[in-house]
Amino acid sequence: MNNPSKKEILAVQFMLVVSLILGFIPPLIMFIMTRKKNGYHAESSRKALNFHLTIFPLFIMSSMLPSWVKYAILAVETIIILYAIIRIALHKPYQYPAIPYIKNKDRNIETRYTHVR
Repeated sequence: MNNPSKKEILAVQFMLVVSLILGFIPPLIMFIMTRKKNGYHAESSRKALNFHLTIFPLFIMSSMLPSWVKYAILAVETIIILYAIIRIALHKPYQYPAIPYIKNKDRNIETRYTHVR
């Protein structure tokens, strides 16, 4: 099992904080830049990107519903991301409720980084 460095953990946490504001763009950029270089960054950003791509259609559909629905979706998204940030800081496993749009090519990545599921 590989433990990520503090620099890697801080980079992932920063990406998640910025993704609260900019949506799927920070995870997408991190995934494209690190998918072949850094397994921890690539896996963390892939999972975050799948989560944001799962939430995005809900935001689009909420435009046809009352405005409180959009705020409820935003609140749930914020809570899930803050939970992941805290779990990353504690080196504990975390998981997003997401549809796996981008699949993992390396089957052993989750055994190497046990806290990214």
